[in-house]
Amino acid sequence: MTGVRDGRGDQATLAARIRRGSFWGGVNIALSRTLQFVTTLIVARIIAPDEFGALAVALVAQTIALNITELGTTAAIARGDRDPDRIAPTVFTISLVTGAVLTTAMVLVAPWLSAALGDPSATPVVQVMAISVMLASFASVPTALVWRDFLQRQRVIVDLTAILVTLALVVPLALAGWGAMALAWSRVAGQLVSTIGYWIVTPRRYLPGWNRAELSFLMRLGMPLALSNLVAFVMLNVDYIVVGRMLGPEQLGLYLLAFNLAALPSTVITTLIRTVAVPAFGRLHAAGTLGELVPQFIRGVAWITFPICALVAALGAPLMHALYGERWLPGAVALLGLGVFAASRILSELFADLAVGAGQTRGLLWVQVLWIIALVPAMIAGVAGWGIAGAGYAHAAVCWFVVVPAYLWLLSRIADVPVSAQLRAFSPLLLAALAAGAVAAWAGSLIDSPWAALIVAGCSGLAVYLLLTAQVGRSVVRSIKEAR
Repeated sequence: MTGVRDGRGDQATLAARIRRGSFWGGVNIALSRTLQFVTTLIVARIIAPDEFGALAVALVAQTIALNITELGTTAAIARGDRDPDRIAPTVFTISLVTGAVLTTAMVLVAPWLSAALGDPSATPVVQVMAISVMLASFASVPTALVWRDFLQRQRVIVDLTAILVTLALVVPLALAGWGAMALAWSRVAGQLVSTIGYWIVTPRRYLPGWNRAELSFLMRLGMPLALSNLVAFVMLNVDYIVVGRMLGPEQLGLYLLAFNLAALPSTVITTLIRTVAVPAFGRLHAAGTLGELVPQFIRGVAWITFPICALVAALGAPLMHALYGERWLPGAVALLGLGVFAASRILSELFADLAVGAGQTRGLLWVQVLWIIALVPAMIAGVAGWGIAGAGYAHAAVCWFVVVPAYLWLLSRIADVPVSAQLRAFSPLLLAALAAGAVAAWAGSLIDSPWAALIVAGCSGLAVYLLLTAQVGRSVVRSIKEAR
């Protein structure tokens, strides 16, 4: 059984594995997100906004299903403090059964879901995307083992191969007039390649099995996490539901592209963190050192990500115009709120990983429930009042004023870190990012060319941020060097 010991040698070994995992995780994310971004740039100039709306409908169902296919039990493998030989076969069985149920459910409810979201033509797209859910269930245990052992170099190969297959299919299919089905079938092909790849690189292979003695532990850890993931992804997709229902598929397509653009920084950073976070936080918690490091983690993540989110919020119009073309420019109105939301989402994802690492998934579930309870009425009111811009405002307001405070309280309980210490870790950086965003927005308004506006205004805002946070920046860089 793999355990966690307190010796200095073990801590050094863990630090080395985290460094290697972080490096290869960064390589993976940089390359994969670049390829995905290029794919979106190409496809956006071929496919109309309403076709992206159909994809958004399918993504609502797929993302919810994918995040509960194994009922959260893979976290027990990824944390690294349990013997995988005892739990992996049971986790695999749970994943296959739930995957089959969810795949069938997606196929059956696709007509109703598509109609409810205002785009009945999306039905076949949802049904095709259901295939990827079943394929993903076969990869759940191999993926968790790769995650557990920090095997990010192998993950680079698998993920990039899957993305290249997706890209190789989506462009010719889109040019051939397949529309949203080009996006759906290419994603299914990518998931198939990913599943095969993880079975090849996984350090161990297991067949389905059943260990009743471990089931209680798996359900106790996994079910709250699965439910919190379900709530989180319903929460992150409730905007698609409301926008599609109230504004129609074309506005939904514009909003989908704006959301993906605004979420790109937060997705990259949170994915990079997650490549090592849960196993690392789990081991640090077992060693009794997690709590004292929480403010340092918060400060480092905030210093890197806040200015990026501020610039996305401030430069929405030139971003959309330069990257996707003039016909997507109406979607820029959503980027102000979505950029502000992205910063709070990064913090909330970090807080969630800290909670999972500490084994406190029940508290995480209640925060997610609070999140969706607050978001649904705010989203309806925001979209009714300001269209897709209101969707961004609703996300930002709820996350900053409801969710982040709830997480601060939760971490103060489970990691014994005062709320004031957590606030001091990111509040000055938030104010500096707001100032940088204001400067960038002013500079961008003076320039007509979208590319020139991005370069001049972006550099101006970044310079202001670095000047205001110079002391914190030096501290963060010093901490990174010391960790090496």
